[in-house]
Amino acid sequence: MADPVPIPVTRIVDVAVVGAGLCGLALARGLTAQGLEVQVIEARERLGGRVFTRQCDATGQALNLGASWFWPETEPRITALLSELGLASHAQHDPGDALWLTDPNREPARRDEPGGVHAGARCVTGGAARLIDVLAACLPPGCVRTGVAVQALRDRGEFIELVTPAGPPVRARQLVLALPPRLVHERIQFEPPLPAAVQEALATTPTWMAAQAKSVTTFSQPFWRAAGQSGNAFVRHTQAVLGEVFDHTGDETGPGALGGFVALNAAQRENFKRGLPLLISSQLAQLYGPLAQDGYLALQDWATEPWTCSDTDRASAPALPQNNPLLRQPLWAGRVFLGSSETAAHGAGHMEGALEAADRIAHAVCRPNAAVRKTLAQDDNRLTCVAAIETFSASVLALRGMAPQRYLLHLTRLLSSQQSDLLTQRALLAVADQVYSESLARLDHLLPALDAADSQVANGRHALTAALLAPFEGWNKGLLEAALKHNAASCALSNFPTEHQPDAETLHAITLDLAAAWREFALELNSRLLVAAGDETLVS
Repeated sequence: MADPVPIPVTRIVDVAVVGAGLCGLALARGLTAQGLEVQVIEARERLGGRVFTRQCDATGQALNLGASWFWPETEPRITALLSELGLASHAQHDPGDALWLTDPNREPARRDEPGGVHAGARCVTGGAARLIDVLAACLPPGCVRTGVAVQALRDRGEFIELVTPAGPPVRARQLVLALPPRLVHERIQFEPPLPAAVQEALATTPTWMAAQAKSVTTFSQPFWRAAGQSGNAFVRHTQAVLGEVFDHTGDETGPGALGGFVALNAAQRENFKRGLPLLISSQLAQLYGPLAQDGYLALQDWATEPWTCSDTDRASAPALPQNNPLLRQPLWAGRVFLGSSETAAHGAGHMEGALEAADRIAHAVCRPNAAVRKTLAQDDNRLTCVAAIETFSASVLALRGMAPQRYLLHLTRLLSSQQSDLLTQRALLAVADQVYSESLARLDHLLPALDAADSQVANGRHALTAALLAPFEGWNKGLLEAALKHNAASCALSNFPTEHQPDAETLHAITLDLAAAWREFALELNSRLLVAAGDETLVS
């Protein structure tokens, strides 16, 4: 009798990351730098997810058909990462009049938009995909596999098994799903199933830009600028093909480009697929004259991307990400984590949100040991624990001082993008989430000096938690009061009565939202102290 053929042993990687978008690649870069073995699995044949740049064959321009903008004043992570990687950026062009077209049978009206439409936005020079290319180049050979779709996840105790259509399953001690929540819900089976509340949160979280289409039309020069126009246009009538238009010119001295967001829904785009280029050209000509008919069009319909747009997204009206805290909680006894921009507390839907999600997960996956703490403590100017607490408190006070101005920035961005719902509530939450996000980043830097392992833990609460949370005392109330004072004197909000002078019900809702954001932050701060102390079993 022949000896049995040995079953090949599949190695177990430390972390498997499903999704090679910005969140997945940034996370993989951080984890591999910590010495962990990481396997990134991407269903597409390309990297980047919703970061997608094409080159124009006619002009050579880099055309962002996915993510484009970031705001340095309110998005610190993307700003810092670009600086760290040596990638340049340029301001989104806004000077000049914006056009408004409300009647298809009339000429567009010209309006001066004080402060510009995009409120200080910037773009990565050479295209947003440059960021993806540099992050991917930082990873070790064989770290990323493309063209592989994960279909099911099985909890095998010692490891998690990732089932794919072909080849042996991937095995990992920890798993990150850096995918839009709805794709996780619709495309991946879990054994055992996820809790019902988590499934509901996944299913009801819209994917940012998933069912949208974006166009960029290139020209030999940005001729609209010579006419005193910014390139920004808003088309608000029932026959609109492009709902919004913006200047996509990258080089001030080079050829020009006009980007736009298609106003037709996914079904309409499919019906008008063959004629859509002509319709876009005609609308640009109506806005900017005959010269706008001589361009080269690039069109990206995200609703046709199965690894971006879920069935639910395709059938639903566009909606903003919902910032559900359930999506930030570890699953399967702390071994499965949900990523993507939609899970972020700050910057959800933006590149900033993708990086915040990556940062959150990195801290949950990487457990600092005593040797690392000792080494880092030596690099932190030998701060004592008391000095570290004082340093943290000073940084919190500085963030509190900047908060009212940041509220104005967030409010201006919402107004500039022609949004009108829950302005105060959304701007305040954005400020709170940003302050908490930056505070956690500062805490991470100071953890070695805090000597968390030398402090007591009682009933799941670290002894340093109270001292670190103390500088936030009264902040929610003060921030709300400052916002209401601004609103009452704001001419820009005078046409929004519920924002100019919010009623009791609105104020109650805002207060509850701010309190929920505070609770989540306080728990996360305490959790990071517990992990640093080595009490991982107390972190839930």
